[in-house]
Amino acid sequence: MTNAMLEIDGARRRALEPLVVAWLARRGVGGVGRLEILEAEVLRPGRPGLLDVVASVDGRTAHLVLGLHPPGAEVRTLRGVDDGVLGGFADEAGPAVAVDALFDADLAPLVVVAIVGEPVAVASIAADDDRATVLDAEDRLSLSVFPWPTEGPHPAVDMLVGLDEAGFNHLAAPLALWRRRGRDLGVAQELLTEAADGWAVARTSLRDLYGAGGSPEEAGGDFADEARALGTMAARLHLASERAFGRRSASVADWASEVEARVKDQAPALARSEPFRQSLASLRERTERAAAVRTHGDLHLGRTARSNQGWVVADWLPGGADSAGEPRYCCPLSDVGDMLWSLRHVAGVALEERDQALRPGLEGAARAWVDRNRRAFLAGYLATPGISELVPTDGELVEQLLVAFELGEAAAKVGAGLAR
Repeated sequence: MTNAMLEIDGARRRALEPLVVAWLARRGVGGVGRLEILEAEVLRPGRPGLLDVVASVDGRTAHLVLGLHPPGAEVRTLRGVDDGVLGGFADEAGPAVAVDALFDADLAPLVVVAIVGEPVAVASIAADDDRATVLDAEDRLSLSVFPWPTEGPHPAVDMLVGLDEAGFNHLAAPLALWRRRGRDLGVAQELLTEAADGWAVARTSLRDLYGAGGSPEEAGGDFADEARALGTMAARLHLASERAFGRRSASVADWASEVEARVKDQAPALARSEPFRQSLASLRERTERAAAVRTHGDLHLGRTARSNQGWVVADWLPGGADSAGEPRYCCPLSDVGDMLWSLRHVAGVALEERDQALRPGLEGAARAWVDRNRRAFLAGYLATPGISELVPTDGELVEQLLVAFELGEAAAKVGAGLAR
C-alpha cells in the first residue's frame, strides 16, 4: 500500500515544528537552532492516526512517529512511560492530540501493522536510546525504529540484510525493512525467544566457578563449549561477510599503524605497555598483505545472545562501518581480538563482585577461566572450514595481530568509558 505524503506548506510546517521540538525535549535535546520539516507520510489516516515525520535538526536527521488521538480520548501508554503527549495538531480530519506513537499502548501496535502488514499486539518497549526504539510484539517479532536515521542505508541494516542473504543464520532474521527515499527508518526482525545475553551467560559461568572454587572445567557452569561455539559463529560471520560484501587486500603494517594511533589517542597508558610496543614493532616490520573483509567492528559478549538455536549476533552496531557510516574492511582477527578482550573483561568484572577479602584467592581461577575460554574460542574459530582463506597462515603473525587488536579494543573501551 502506498501512503500519502503531505505537502509541507507554511501552515503544515508551523503545526509540526512545535511537536518536533517537544519530541526532541523528551529525548534530552534542547536549544534547537535550525529546524526544517523534510517530509511527513500518513501511515494511518483519521483517528486514531499515524503521521511519520522526518526533520533536519541543526544538520542532523530526526525521525519521529506521531500518533493522533481525538480530543478527550484516554491516552494509555506502555508500561513505565509517561503520557507521551507532545501537543495539539489539526489536519483534514480535524483537531487531535499528538503523542509519541511508539510509547502509546493503542498506537504502537498500529505502527507495527503499518510496517509489517499484519496485526500484532505490542507487549513492551525492549530498548530506547539514540540508536533505536525497539518494540517487542507477541513473542513474534521486534521492530527497531531509528530516531536518528543516516543518509542512505543504515550500516547495521545493510550488514544484517547482506549476511542474511548470504546464508548466515546466526542472527534474528529481517522480516521487513522500513525504507523511504533512500533512508532506513526501521527494521522488523524475528524475535528470539528465551535468548540469554552472552555477557550474562559468561557471568553465570564465572559465578559458579568463584563460588565452588577449583578449575574451570570442573565447575558446574563450564563455558568452554560455549566459547568454542562462539568462535565457530564468528568465523561463519566472516565467511558470510566475504560472500555478501567481497574481500579486499590490506597491508599488515597499515593495520599496525591504525591500531597504534587508536591506542595512543584513547588510552596512552596502554600504548606504553611492553606487550603492545613489542607487538606493534614487529607488525610494522611486516611486508605482507592479508585478506580484509567487512567486520562487525565491536564484537563483544554483550552483542551476542545464546538462543535455543545456538549463538547469534544480537546487536549489529556499528554495522561494519566507520564513524562516518562508510563500510569498514579490516582483518577478520580484529573481531576476534574484540571477543578475546571481552572474555578477559567479564572475568575481571565478575571478580570485582566478590567480597574484597576473597578476591586474591580467586585470581588464579579467573586467569584459568580466561585462558581456557580464549583457547576454546580460537579453536572453534580457526577450525571452521574456509576460515584459513581469510586469516594469515603464519602463526606468529596471527598472535601478533591478536595482541594488537585486543589492546586496540581495550583502548576503545577505556576511551568510551564503557563497562562492557
